[in-house]
Amino acid sequence: MNIRTIRAAVITISGLFAAHLSAVELPAPTGTYKVGTTVWHVTDKARPETFSGAGVPRQVEVLAWYPVASGDGKPAPYLREGLAEIPPGLRAGLTALEKVRTHAVLDAPPAADAKKLPVLVFSHGFGGFPSSYTALLEDLASHGYAVLSIVHPYEATAATLADGQVISMFDADGKPRQAFRDVIAEWGTEDATMAAVTRETKEEDQLRLLRAYLAGLHASVATVDRWVADTKLVLDQLPALPKTTAAGRLAAQLDLGRLGAFGHSMGGVVSGAFCLDDQRCKAGLNLDGIPQYGAMIDRRMSQPFLMVYSARPGRTGASDAIYRRAASRYYRCDVRDTLHLDFSDVILWGGPLSKALGTIAPARAIEITRAIVRQYFDQELLSRPSPLLSKKETFPEVTVTVYPAGSTAPSSR
Repeated sequence: MNIRTIRAAVITISGLFAAHLSAVELPAPTGTYKVGTTVWHVTDKARPETFSGAGVPRQVEVLAWYPVASGDGKPAPYLREGLAEIPPGLRAGLTALEKVRTHAVLDAPPAADAKKLPVLVFSHGFGGFPSSYTALLEDLASHGYAVLSIVHPYEATAATLADGQVISMFDADGKPRQAFRDVIAEWGTEDATMAAVTRETKEEDQLRLLRAYLAGLHASVATVDRWVADTKLVLDQLPALPKTTAAGRLAAQLDLGRLGAFGHSMGGVVSGAFCLDDQRCKAGLNLDGIPQYGAMIDRRMSQPFLMVYSARPGRTGASDAIYRRAASRYYRCDVRDTLHLDFSDVILWGGPLSKALGTIAPARAIEITRAIVRQYFDQELLSRPSPLLSKKETFPEVTVTVYPAGSTAPSSR
C-alpha cells in the first residue's frame, strides 16, 4: 500500500499498448491437477452496503480456483469481469487483455478425491484488478488447494453482483469514489513514516512510530474491518450454496480445518486481521502489504504468519515489530529486485507500468512467488516442511528469516 503505487495502477495503466498485451500468456500451472474455476455471490442481509443507497445489503463475489479430475472444456477468460474490470475511459489500449485465456475450465466439477481440499482465502489489493492474480491462484489449485478469491465490491476496479450488474470503485464521472479517496488521503505520510521506522534500531521506537501513524488511519482500518467481514461471510455461507452447482459441489469438498488466508497489499493486511480475529484461520501470509493496520500491534495470535517484502526503498522490515510480537511463529522473506506490483500478473503486462515494477524477470518473479506461497501453506496446513523456509533450498533473490514465538532475534536455522 503506497500512494504512488496506487496512482500508477489507476492512472498510468491507460498507457498500456494493445500490441504488447496481445502477447500476454499466463505461465502454465506446475502441479499435477488440472484446474477448474467458478463464481458465486453471497449476501449479508444484516450488513448494509456502505457504498450504495439505504436498504441495500452487502453483496460479495467469490472467484474460486480448485483441482479437477479432467481438463476437458473451454478455458475460462482471464478478465472475469470482462472489460468492465478496466477503468472507464482507459480501455482503448487494454482490449487485448480480454482475449487472454486461463488454464482453468469454467464450472468444471471438483476432483472427487478421498480427502477433502485444504482451503485458502485470498484478497486483492486496494483498488486492484481481481483477475490480476490468476497465475498464482490457479497454480495453487493445480497443487490441490481450493482458493477462494474474494472480490471486495466498490474497492476493486470491478465486481459483478448476483443480478449481473457490474459495479466499480469509480463514480459516474470516472473518478475514484470519495470513500476510496478518503483512504488514499490517509497514506500521505506513509513513505516517510515507514522509512523512519526502518531506520530505528530499537523495537520500542519502531512501535512508537507505528502506533502514532496507525492512530490516524480511520478510513483504512474501516476498510480492513469491512474486508474481514466479507471473508467471514464467504466462509459462513458455504453450507448454503446450492448442491447441484459447481460452487455447491466444491463447498462439499472443502476442509475448513485446514484453512489459510493470504493477500496482496491491502489484501495481505486483511489476511493478518482475519487470522487475528477468526480461529478458522490456521496460517496467514502477506504479500507486501505495509504496514499491518488494525489491532495486531497490541494483540497476540495463535497462528504463524509470513511476510513477503519487496525491495521498495524504506519499506523492508517496517512491520517486523508487529509480527514478531503477535505471531506464534514469524517468517520473513525479502525478494530482491522487486517492487510492489511484481507479486501480481501485472508483471506480465509490461508497458508504462514497468515504472512500478522491479528489475526481476517476470517468469522468475512468478516462480518465486508461487514457491513461497505454496511451500508456506504446504508446511503450515499439510505438515510438509518447506525447503525454502528451512533454508535447505534457496533462490538467490530471496532472503529468509525465521523468528520463534515472541522473539526479536532470528533463529539459527
